[in-house]
Amino acid sequence: FASSRAPAANYASINLTKGFKPGGGFFFPLKRDDGSVYSGLPSGATVRATAKFDTAISAQEGGSVGIYLDMRYPSNGGIDDYGDVRLAYRMRIPGSMMNDIYQELTSLGSASVGQASGTPVPFLTTIFGARTASNTHLPAKGFVQSSPLNCYSEVTNMHPVNAGFDYSFEPLTGAGGSSWPGSDASGSGFIVTGFQSADGLKRCIINELPIKPLQSLGELQHWDIRYDNPNPPYSFNIIGNSDATPLIASNSAMDSTSGRHDDSYCANHLLFDDWFVSSITPKSTNFGRPPSSETFQKTFTDFVSGTNPLPNRAYQPIAADVATANTGNLGSLTTFIASRESWRTVASRLEVEGMFNVNSTSVPAWRALLGHARKQKIPFQNATGFGLSTPQDYAFTRFSISGDSEATSIGSSGSFSDCAEFAGYRTLADSQLTQLAVEIVKQVRQRGPFLSLSEFVNRQLSSGNLALAGTIQAALNALADNSSLNPFARIQARSKLSNGNPPLANQTSYLYRQAAIGYNTYGIPGWTRQADVLRSLAPILSARDDTFTIRAYGDARDTTGQTVTARAVCEAVVRRTRDFVNPADAADILTSPTSPINQAFGRRFEIISFRWLCPEEI
Repeated sequence: FASSRAPAANYASINLTKGFKPGGGFFFPLKRDDGSVYSGLPSGATVRATAKFDTAISAQEGGSVGIYLDMRYPSNGGIDDYGDVRLAYRMRIPGSMMNDIYQELTSLGSASVGQASGTPVPFLTTIFGARTASNTHLPAKGFVQSSPLNCYSEVTNMHPVNAGFDYSFEPLTGAGGSSWPGSDASGSGFIVTGFQSADGLKRCIINELPIKPLQSLGELQHWDIRYDNPNPPYSFNIIGNSDATPLIASNSAMDSTSGRHDDSYCANHLLFDDWFVSSITPKSTNFGRPPSSETFQKTFTDFVSGTNPLPNRAYQPIAADVATANTGNLGSLTTFIASRESWRTVASRLEVEGMFNVNSTSVPAWRALLGHARKQKIPFQNATGFGLSTPQDYAFTRFSISGDSEATSIGSSGSFSDCAEFAGYRTLADSQLTQLAVEIVKQVRQRGPFLSLSEFVNRQLSSGNLALAGTIQAALNALADNSSLNPFARIQARSKLSNGNPPLANQTSYLYRQAAIGYNTYGIPGWTRQADVLRSLAPILSARDDTFTIRAYGDARDTTGQTVTARAVCEAVVRRTRDFVNPADAADILTSPTSPINQAFGRRFEIISFRWLCPEEI
């Protein structure tokens, strides 16, 4: 744990052993190299402390240095029964790396023998915690490289920057030392951003069980999809986000040598192109089983008949089902939704009001989409329970109930002024939202056209900035790089900057060093990420248009063919429907159409409106 080194020949080397001091802190008895306790030292002798993290875990580990922190639950209640490992954090680092990564701490303190034995003072604290903490020894890029939910990790003979947790030593200058853990009047300690009231949070919500029913794939960012995977990269909020990991090459979603995957890229590819969330589910007022009167069939038939809309109000029933419901004959609709295959075919019975094509390069259109939610009252946690904000414009929150009030307000998640910046929800000013729309359009022009929704959500497997993150995240990053509009400036000021070249950078296993550049608090709830934006937008996004405006021009000429005697311009609004051109193939078939006409022309288009245009309209 710690050792006292002899700076000169007239000093003795004293090894320290682990112990416990009742009332707080470890106590290290002074022992000789042979293990016997020193006694009878001259009263004028001085004990000086230095520290070095260099002790091998065990002979079997081949000289590796590190930490094993296993938390076990006795299976039969016995004191000596190790039971099952519930949490395990294991880091084994080659001893040859330690001099560069954990340099020796000198001049930690000195005391007489009498003081060291009778009234000792603290000189060192060791801290184990998430690498996102601002006090971290070796910063990494926040939730891209560490997951606070990871409960089992094995970093074996790898650079410690790849571990999801951090182990560090901090010198102290007495009980009031800068890193000495503190507590408030109720005895609660401080977490995440620091260990004292001046910089630590009293609470920080980082994950939630989404409310039922799910209305957007963006809400799945809270799904801990890696679960007990013990190997890095330890990314967090995987679904809907798109940040590259430095452990995989920029032009790939997998490293074949190590078997590592870009979890976000793979999850987004699987989900956003093939799945959506209909919000058709039995209604329930809690997390338990819904009342027997509430069924899928009732939710669907109430929706189609106009009795109750779906929780996702953007979804509307097709006209044919509405007509069926208006006759009062709900039998066919009930039979459809009760089918075991209805989860695969229900998309053919829904239309989306206000579908938005992600290939749009209109800044006003993106600005309108981003600012669609106006005068929203955001529920949040406060010191006494829960509160409700005043009407907010342009609010982005990661949770159904935010962990604190608006980011720039005086929050209750900590005692320092910026606590809500880390734990609360974020609102953007008009100028920030407009610039975000500008940056998204820039990204669309560079990356598009997108042939699928996952291409829009994911980063490109290429190089440079296009490979760092997906479209919206890249736009958020550009907004953060704008010093006058950066919404995360106050978080950054209280954070540490990571880079792609930490000590012994050639041993980090980094294949994409640019992806490691960022702040250690990146992705904390107050730091808006792509999935937070997609949370409300995903249900109405598409990579294609189904409704088109078509204009046609015609003219009449005289017998010479040179002079135009009349001209006309017409405009038709045309919509692609669910039905095939040849009705021989059902609209909701799960296989390719069999009709040659349908194989060639696909779905039927219908004219919604038609009009002749006046010259001044052209």
